[in-house]
Amino acid sequence: MKTYICGHRNPDTDSITSAYALADLRRRTGMAEVEAICAGRLTARAKWVFDHFGAQPVRAKRDVYVRVRHLVDASVPMIDADMCLVDALRKLEASGESSLPVRGRDGRFVGMLSPAKLLNLFLSRGDLTIPVSRAPLHHCSIVLNESDPVHDIRLQAIRSSHNHFPVVDENGMLLGTVLKRAFAEEPPFRMILVDHNETDQGIPGLEEVPVIEVVDHHRIAFAATKEPIRYTADVVGSTCTLVARMFRAAGERPTRETAGILIAGIVSDTLLFQSPTTTDVDRAMCTWLEKLCGESAEKIMEGLFSVDSPLMSMSAEQAVVSDAKTYSEGGKKFMLGQIEETNMALFHQNADELAAAMDDVISKNRLDFFALMCTDPVRGNSELIFRGSEAVRKALPYRKSEHGTLLMPGVMSRKKQLLPEVLSALS
Repeated sequence: MKTYICGHRNPDTDSITSAYALADLRRRTGMAEVEAICAGRLTARAKWVFDHFGAQPVRAKRDVYVRVRHLVDASVPMIDADMCLVDALRKLEASGESSLPVRGRDGRFVGMLSPAKLLNLFLSRGDLTIPVSRAPLHHCSIVLNESDPVHDIRLQAIRSSHNHFPVVDENGMLLGTVLKRAFAEEPPFRMILVDHNETDQGIPGLEEVPVIEVVDHHRIAFAATKEPIRYTADVVGSTCTLVARMFRAAGERPTRETAGILIAGIVSDTLLFQSPTTTDVDRAMCTWLEKLCGESAEKIMEGLFSVDSPLMSMSAEQAVVSDAKTYSEGGKKFMLGQIEETNMALFHQNADELAAAMDDVISKNRLDFFALMCTDPVRGNSELIFRGSEAVRKALPYRKSEHGTLLMPGVMSRKKQLLPEVLSALS
């Protein structure tokens, strides 16, 4: 069974690199068919990391909804319209199915071959040497498209009198058959979550897929599971720190490439150990990884910040959600975003455009408020644009700047410094 490893939506460098490294570890320790994916657009800085270390970037994936194509049963045969009817009937009998889908010369679905539909032909002519294309076929009332989300058609399929359904692509080409029982079976893949544990922050479709493992360094707000799962969590500055420690616990040494990719995740999330979330464990794991990689954390951090900031490389609409997480707390739904920018003047110049984009996000996602934190890792300060609930904004302990933003002196961590203040304001 396929297992996806994925970070949160709008992923940052730590989320993407920890997924890549954990997939490497899980393959080494015996997990078959495991793939690291990215829940959204691969950031420019993450792309730099993979390019720098000559590694294949993780695949961007919009969702993990179970779709009809995932349920196609390869063991159910198809009938070619040119096949002799008698041979087709023998194939039907051998399959054990009540009917089989028929495809024309062009590969398109043309109908279902069913003995009941052939009864009149047998009574009137008894000619079984004709091609299937000349025989009466049953036109199935439910023809599924491969891209249909299963949750959209499950009820209709279960209530149908048919036991299986033909599946076609966007061009009507026959791809195979889905058996009715497939709609009651477990999804054909599983999930491992890194750098988050809240479903609202996960890739769309996560709620439909079994989660078998979590590796995270945030607060725990995970939904109940049917069975016990592996859960690795600790108070550290980066998920990559946890993955590096898991390598050591398993007696495995990351390759040079994986070690460098892990360092990139650690220094980006701890802001080269300046963030208040930084721990001695982050430093110790990074020192170990530097020996395996042959590059210093400082050099990798310089490379990361040589890449244009989101304010330079993205539109305002993309920038505000480039590293944003959704939370539900105290009856409120909100987003907290973060941008790292050493040129705060650029942030001030774009503040109005960013605020307008945040208003659109609030409207589209039905949020109560949205706070975007711009962090200067060199000076160790942040500023905040807040849109939405005025009551929450007034309850935050930040004063306005001359630019209209909220000043956050000494604040560098969304997780450890901003989120607790927001939760306190809500309470």
